[in-house]
Order: sequence, then structure tokens, then C-alpha cells
Amino acid sequence: MKVGCLFCSIILLLIFILLPENEFVNALIVENNPFYGLSNQKIKAVESTTDDNLINVKLEYAPHAFKIGIPEFFKATLSYKDTNEIALHADTDIVISRDGKELFKESSGYSKPYVHTPNGIVLSSYKFPDSGQYVISVKVLGLNFMPVNPKQLNFATNVTHSNDKYLIQIGK
Repeated sequence: MKVGCLFCSIILLLIFILLPENEFVNALIVENNPFYGLSNQKIKAVESTTDDNLINVKLEYAPHAFKIGIPEFFKATLSYKDTNEIALHADTDIVISRDGKELFKESSGYSKPYVHTPNGIVLSSYKFPDSGQYVISVKVLGLNFMPVNPKQLNFATNVTHSNDKYLIQIGK
């Protein structure tokens, strides 16, 4: 019995030592992510369509009010405007910028120029550094394994400070 416990302890210790630090951060993000059904936060949504009326993007976010230092969660769902069917095998990216300066790019975490999503859904999170005006851009670079003329939808994002929390409002 003692040998079994010692063996399990060694294995767990090795897992903690060998896992990169960002894996622990990702585990915490999954734990509080309302899109995984692990939180009862109210999810808000805003929708917009690309200029060519091809792709509709539904950008969902939660929570509406979050403590400073806690990430805001996003879910972008791409669908075809005319049929409302999910845009399968989409190459896309979520970019957050402020005053024209890029602060976050989802694909950077994958060392790729875009994120490939087989189901037309991209999940992301971002810790806003302070209150102010931001832009959340959803970019579409490919559909059904085929490159397309890049399409980008920008969502105006207002983050305000209230006590020890940030309040977020996203519009078209």
C-alpha cells in the first residue's frame, strides 16, 4: 500500500514538474469559463455580418462584470448569412487592440497565423489591463479548407471601472 502511494506521489510530482507553467493557467481558465458549462455567469451576445454579406459572426462574452485581473471569456461563432449554417473548417483569429495597437492575438498562442476551427467556433479569453476603449476583431481567412479574401468584423468594446470590478459592453 505504501509503495502504491509513493509511486502515485512520484508520478504527480513529475507531472507538475514537467508541465509548462501556462498549462496551469489554461486549467484555471477552463475552470471559470462559462462556455464550458462550469460557471453560471450570464452570457451576452452581439452579432454582425461581413461587408460581403457572406459570414455572420455571433460574438458572445461573459461575465458582464468581472474582478480586475480575472479574464473575460469570448466565443465567436461563424455561420453563413444566407443559410444560417455553421461555417465549417474556418481559419480565423480573434484580435484585441487599443488605440491601433494590437494587445492580444488568439493565434499567437498556437504559433500560427490563424486558428483553424472545424466547427466554426473559437473560444478565447483576455485579461483587460485597465478601463478604456478597445476593439475586438474577428478575422476570417479561410473556409472549408480554402483561403478566402480576408474578412474582418470589428466590435467596439467599452471597459469601465467600478469599485474593484470592470464592466464590459460590446457593440457593433
